[in-house]
Amino acid sequence: MKTSITRALLLLVLLAPVGAWSQLSSSPIPDFTATALTGGKVSAAQLIGQPTILIVTPSTDAAKDTRLWVEALRRNIDQSGVRIRDVLAIDLPFFMSEEDAIGKAKEKIPARYFDQTWILNESSLENAFNIPRDSAKAFVFVLNTQGKVIARVEGEPNDAKLSEVEKAVRSTK
Repeated sequence: MKTSITRALLLLVLLAPVGAWSQLSSSPIPDFTATALTGGKVSAAQLIGQPTILIVTPSTDAAKDTRLWVEALRRNIDQSGVRIRDVLAIDLPFFMSEEDAIGKAKEKIPARYFDQTWILNESSLENAFNIPRDSAKAFVFVLNTQGKVIARVEGEPNDAKLSEVEKAVRSTK
């Protein structure tokens, strides 16, 4: 339990502004409910209807990758046709509320991104996408308008991974 508590707290402290997948999903993104840093509830259904880049941050060690991805995507992707969302998939220790987690995240993330950054305190998304809960890598998914995964990369961004994401985004137009 101490490891889980430490991991959750480190993830919250390290948050900052915000290989190819061998097989692509044939079904829409799994159902989940998360909380935006604005406090509003969001669900997987809100990822349908517009192409989306979803960054999943499964651990504190993955926070660096997430920061790098957010910066790279904002520099290289035209956001007028695709939305970018970050899911902080954390296991809250029994003594920490979701409100506590949101408060910690708000200390690190600029207010203009509060509606785009979500806290997810369940493992359905990680399980469905085969993401190790303690992975030191961020996972980036490109979803088409039906919410189907059309690309997946993991780890730190590089030219090849960014190119794969850009190509997937272009294919949704």
